[in-house]
Amino acid sequence: MKLVGGRRVFSVEEVSARLARMFEGLRSFWVEAEIQDLRPARSQVRFTLRGEHVLDASMNGIVYERLAHKPADGTLVHAYGRIEFWRARGQLSMRVERLEPAGEGLLRAQVEELRRRLEAEGLLAASRKRTPPLLPRRVGLVTSAEGAARDDFLTNVWARLPGADVALVGVPVQGDEAPRLIARALRHLDALADVDVIVVARGGGSLEDLMAFNSEAVCRAVGASRTPVVSAVGHERDVTLCDLVADLRVSTPSAAAAAVVPSQEALETHLADAHESLVRGLLRARGRAAEALGHRSAALARALRGRGELAGDRVDRLEPRLGAALARVAARAPGELAARGASLGRAARARSEAAAGRVERAEAMLALLSPARTVARGYAIVRDAGTDRVVAAAAATAPGQELSIEMRDGRLAARAGEGER
Repeated sequence: MKLVGGRRVFSVEEVSARLARMFEGLRSFWVEAEIQDLRPARSQVRFTLRGEHVLDASMNGIVYERLAHKPADGTLVHAYGRIEFWRARGQLSMRVERLEPAGEGLLRAQVEELRRRLEAEGLLAASRKRTPPLLPRRVGLVTSAEGAARDDFLTNVWARLPGADVALVGVPVQGDEAPRLIARALRHLDALADVDVIVVARGGGSLEDLMAFNSEAVCRAVGASRTPVVSAVGHERDVTLCDLVADLRVSTPSAAAAAVVPSQEALETHLADAHESLVRGLLRARGRAAEALGHRSAALARALRGRGELAGDRVDRLEPRLGAALARVAARAPGELAARGASLGRAARARSEAAAGRVERAEAMLALLSPARTVARGYAIVRDAGTDRVVAAAAATAPGQELSIEMRDGRLAARAGEGER
């Protein structure tokens, strides 16, 4: 600084030095701004942070590449760093150390991260999508208990098919508790045996309003459902992860009604067309069957005639051989009959002789064991005179009982006395 006519005059270098000293003591801080003009520059990534004013910024290229969610132009971010002053040009810039999405940018980053995980697990694959049934027994509906989405869906369903049965589970469609309650409602309807299709519906809204349908809890409940799920969340421009996991995505609750139930007129037309098609098919089948039967009958008759002719030819060829064989058998029969008769006679005589020997041996044994042989040696046999049964003990008689005593040369009559027994 120098004095010129009573004025304090600074050089540019002195001003820059003062400004540099001011910023040297300023600590790192957070800034919320939009990213603009992203561009790589050697080992740095340069960009501008734009609010009502613009601030040049830069970040180490390696640190930037390691960011979990890299921002794009227009993304709202929170940038953490410190202000640097380039004295040579008198320029301010921010040296950024950390960079995180903020606001809707943060939400989009979270949605994108979950989308990548679900896609890696195959939950977004077209091959797992199922087609809702033409005429469901019962339609499950998960939406706000009060609201335009519920009214639009029910109005259109009952206008198309007045007898449609709808099971409504009212849930909050935004807020901290919404993901848990929506997932629970999906599991409840999936467990009902007569629910053939489930509709998840709500009107449009901001990304923050729709975050319940971008939650992992809801996406996994939709993916685990055994019942086909139709997602009618938001409008045509709003695509949530629930839409991507569901079996069918439609833009509005009214479109969901058209997707899950046919109109009564269309159903009647379809049934009439099916009836006519079935009748035509049966008539064609009957005609083809009659034609095939005619062809088969003719072929069978030809085959039977051919078989009969072949059989007749075979009989004619075999008849001389059969006669010769019968003649040979007849010539051998007398000799074989005589031989068989002689053999039978010899066997009969042998068996008769063996039987006679067995009889003689039995007679000898009987004579040896006969009571008569014992009586002949001087013994007697006492019998009851009335029954002729042997009396083996004196105690077996009664006084005065009539007895018969068998001896060697005949029988004597006797009577039991009163003696000691």
